[in-house]
Amino acid sequence: MTAQYVIGIDLGTTNSVLAYAPINAEKPQVQLLQIPQLTAAGSIENRNTLPSFLYLAPDHEATGGALDLPWQSGQTQVAGELARKQAADAPQRTVTAAKSWLCHSKVDRHQPILPWNAPAEVAKVSPVAASKRYLEHLRSAWEQAFPDAPLASQQVVLTVPASFDAAARELTREAALAAGLPQSLVLLEEPQAAVYAWLTSMGDRWRRALKVGDTLLVCDVG
Repeated sequence: MTAQYVIGIDLGTTNSVLAYAPINAEKPQVQLLQIPQLTAAGSIENRNTLPSFLYLAPDHEATGGALDLPWQSGQTQVAGELARKQAADAPQRTVTAAKSWLCHSKVDRHQPILPWNAPAEVAKVSPVAASKRYLEHLRSAWEQAFPDAPLASQQVVLTVPASFDAAARELTREAALAAGLPQSLVLLEEPQAAVYAWLTSMGDRWRRALKVGDTLLVCDVG
């Protein structure tokens, strides 16, 4: 299938987002995907961002479809706004900052270690599995909105921190492919992506704003 869209995904430490633009449009407009997610048990809302939190609910909380999504029923792993709220009420069952763990070379990032120091009754997940879960949610949200344009057939760019080493990049790619993103996936460093966005917003004005020898500083206030 020929790609219809170019898609940019920011798999963030605290929030993740998906932006897209049609490839063949004369003047393509970048838009943000509205992401359906649980905001409370049994309540689904669309949001511009998906909080990068994963709540590992006990089985009894999933009864009656309380944690169902439009594309998945019977789930006990909840990503997004509800999980963010649960980070305060049930931190021992909520995965946070999985992205940061991907570059933690002193732990096995394939092992179920999160939430860190969770009690034995909590079925933990690995940093790779948590990252995969966020990307699966974004893929499912995209394919619900665009059923005729499966994500695996689009041109997809996934941003990574400039600080990621080769191992962290490979783990990110592994999680992305396992979540159903295309083999042709491009990893782009976040500061470089920010420069591209700035150039786009500036248009030809950047040629007057910068001259040979200037340094462009990118600050990420996370």
